Amino acid sequence: MAEGSAQLSSVLQGMLGSGGSMRMNAHKRALSIWMRVNGDIERKHTCGVFIKPVPHADPALTVYLDSRGRVVDFNANRELYLQRLAYQGLPLSKIEFKLSKDVPARASAVEEAEARADELPELSADELAYVEECVENLSEPLRTSVSKAMIFSMRREKAQEAQNTN
Repeated sequence: MAEGSAQLSSVLQGMLGSGGSMRMNAHKRALSIWMRVNGDIERKHTCGVFIKPVPHADPALTVYLDSRGRVVDFNANRELYLQRLAYQGLPLSKIEFKLSKDVPARASAVEEAEARADELPELSADELAYVEECVENLSEPLRTSVSKAMIFSMRREKAQEAQNTN
């Protein structure tokens, strides 16, 4: 038994190296870090990642997702994802989100949801001023990303409140 355990340990050590992910290929390492630093929604909708070297800069990461709606949502939080990944040892020059080509044909439902998003109520001037006040101390491009996310979230909340009163 001890000999079998030693052999298994030796095989795993050879595959992973000391420290686990140290010898994983770049794509697997990027996926591992992406899954570790993000929440259930990101893990649930991620189909895969691809990391691409960029000359004279940190690499670029493409994250493949299962719905167009999630591509839009994740793009709104792009700067947050970049910061999370950098903090965990994966500095990137950019991150982009794309619809996976291997997604089952659910496009009509997703397109309907996106069309409904276009029908969300607009924010009042006071609500837009509140968003601007909240993000005024942030630097670009984080300010733009946070502003878009807040506006979209407030529009959805406003629609939900209107639906609940009907």
